[in-house]
Amino acid sequence: MKLSSGSFTFIAIVASCLCSTLAYAPVRTKVTQEWYQTYRSNLPSDYNIVANGGWYSVEKRATEELASRNFKLIRSSLPSEKLNPVAAGGWNQLETLAADPKGELVNMIVNGLKQSKAKRVEFVNGSARIVALCNLLQAQGKGFDSELVKGEWCSVLNIQGKKSPSFQKTVGKGEKAGLSFSNFDTDSMTFNGNVKLIFGQGDLRSTVAYKPVSANFDMINGKLVLRRISADIVDASWKFWKLPRIKIPLRAKDGYLDFLYMDKDMRITRGNRGGLFIHFRPAFLESVLAEA
Repeated sequence: MKLSSGSFTFIAIVASCLCSTLAYAPVRTKVTQEWYQTYRSNLPSDYNIVANGGWYSVEKRATEELASRNFKLIRSSLPSEKLNPVAAGGWNQLETLAADPKGELVNMIVNGLKQSKAKRVEFVNGSARIVALCNLLQAQGKGFDSELVKGEWCSVLNIQGKKSPSFQKTVGKGEKAGLSFSNFDTDSMTFNGNVKLIFGQGDLRSTVAYKPVSANFDMINGKLVLRRISADIVDASWKFWKLPRIKIPLRAKDGYLDFLYMDKDMRITRGNRGGLFIHFRPAFLESVLAEA
């Protein structure tokens, strides 16, 4: 069948519209849905929904309004040394993600955890969007907090840096969400890591001494945001199946963790070797997985 020039023009227009829709699809989270419902309830009673493109278009405009407002608040605080707008899809895409970066990151992680192992590797390898969301959260100015950090955290996503040693990369790939924990003890100024490997039969434990340091901080909206804690591995051990636990001569000094973002549910840190680590509170991980 031979297509006319008019047919090609029509196809090009449809393709262009489709690509535009996909590229700027609104972020959809609980936060954006609540904002949309408020936006919708404030529309005038004689609002012509058909003439304005339908409810999907209204939702899109509402979410764009939220994103624009949020982005204006944090743009000047974005971490310029780590930010890559091109990899994230451009400034427009960054602004789109600003509608609810925490909600979108949680959605991405939950969807990634539900995928097969092969798909999960592909998901982590295509991590530019994740990094962009972490940059947006970092700009909110929620760094290290000695009270908020205490207690147990569950590892949900690790993106190893190029400088990470081979042992750390191996552990990162072998970890499984829900089986790897860290516990901050603010009295002893240590945190303990517990990683399950080899189908849960292997148990790797480490103890890290930490203390807040002044080497890295931000000033955001007149507020001092502490980012860095020193992190020295002082003890490590390994146990497999029913075999006795053995000490590992693994010691490391002069390491550190930068707290990019932390709230009651989630913390995001970057290590001195470039690795990006995302942890959820166990109860929060359980609740978001149950809702998915």
